[in-house]
Amino acid sequence: MGGAPAGPAGTGKTETTKDLGRAIGMMVYVFNCSEQMDYKSCGNIFKGLSQTGAWGCFDEFNRITVEVLSVIAVQVKSIQDAIKEKKLVFDFMGMEICMNPTIGYFITMNPGYAGRAELPENLKVLFRPCAMCVPDLRLICEIMLVAEGFLDARPLSRKFITLYKLCKELLSKQDHYDWGLRAIKSVLVVAGSLKRSDRERPEEQVLMRALRDFNLPKIVADDSPVFLGLISDLFPNLDVPRKRNQEFEQAVKHASCDLKLQPEENFIMKIVQLDELLDVRHSVFIVGEAGTGKSQTWKTLNRTYQNLKRKPVFTDLNPKAVTNDELYGVINPATREWKDGLFSNIMRDMSNLTQEGPKWIVLDGDIDPMWIESLNTVMDDNKILTLASNERIALTTEMKLIFEISTLKSATPATVSRAGILYIN
Repeated sequence: MGGAPAGPAGTGKTETTKDLGRAIGMMVYVFNCSEQMDYKSCGNIFKGLSQTGAWGCFDEFNRITVEVLSVIAVQVKSIQDAIKEKKLVFDFMGMEICMNPTIGYFITMNPGYAGRAELPENLKVLFRPCAMCVPDLRLICEIMLVAEGFLDARPLSRKFITLYKLCKELLSKQDHYDWGLRAIKSVLVVAGSLKRSDRERPEEQVLMRALRDFNLPKIVADDSPVFLGLISDLFPNLDVPRKRNQEFEQAVKHASCDLKLQPEENFIMKIVQLDELLDVRHSVFIVGEAGTGKSQTWKTLNRTYQNLKRKPVFTDLNPKAVTNDELYGVINPATREWKDGLFSNIMRDMSNLTQEGPKWIVLDGDIDPMWIESLNTVMDDNKILTLASNERIALTTEMKLIFEISTLKSATPATVSRAGILYIN
């Protein structure tokens, strides 16, 4: 049987599958499912898996349309029957192919989000369901702090989780707030790098600085006094200055003057925060109303990089100006000919660029689940764009995704938890 872990965003469905494969020594391929997938492209994946015996993890499986899902049920059934009868060669969609019995297929699902279908009954029977619940965050936090080199990890992890629990309860309910596992992980990575860069500083101060400086960018003006109050309650009598890079701030001021903008304190601050966010997250949402200077923030940072001779490259596009098929590419059902999409084309060209500097893809347009969910595997730790033609384009370390949006109203929690957020009032 295949496995079907289901549960809310950030509970580790895909990671559990990958870890299980790693423990047994199996190769696990992650595929991001989308509406563009038809039964033939899924069939090709199953053909490859059953001949190599590798495992496939189909992420967000219930985004595939119902008509395709019922055909997939027949394909999976034929593979299961071949394993039961211990066949070496079996008939798959009219083709004789070899069978490697170590094949595994896993589907992960987010329940009840927009753009998700209900699985047909004949498909449900073939997978063993497994409910994922939110794990013990304190324990995970403690282990990661130890891994980052902290000595008194237990009391610090308690404070960390208490802060996030209180933020969830006391701060206003904004669409772009996320206090889940992925948000915790990114702050811990920051805390680790701060600790290594400043070894003499006490650990409490290091963690407090990471918590304050990496949550403030996303917090709304009305909430920041509450948030700073919570931090001073949990870390009493600690006043740690923000870690500042004066040379970089000077460079930002010069760049904003080059673009004929006023180097105003708050504006410079937002650009520095964007730079810090891009160091730890490879996808960032710049959220704010029209006219708050979202575009100028990243353009000024780009100009700063130019002045510092870091050779930045960027491409910007509006994803809502084209259809989904034009964005990610589509297979012609009659001829099986692949027509490349705009985004997949840009991403392929960028990953083939050999130069060292930062490469950005800027997506300027409203978010809706139909197009952004196809980027889920790009935005999380897999960093791979999987297309309907079964091509996989990897995101290189220099490549970043920047989204310019006015609101996250229609985004699902799966999307919000995957990116860093810079909120501009």
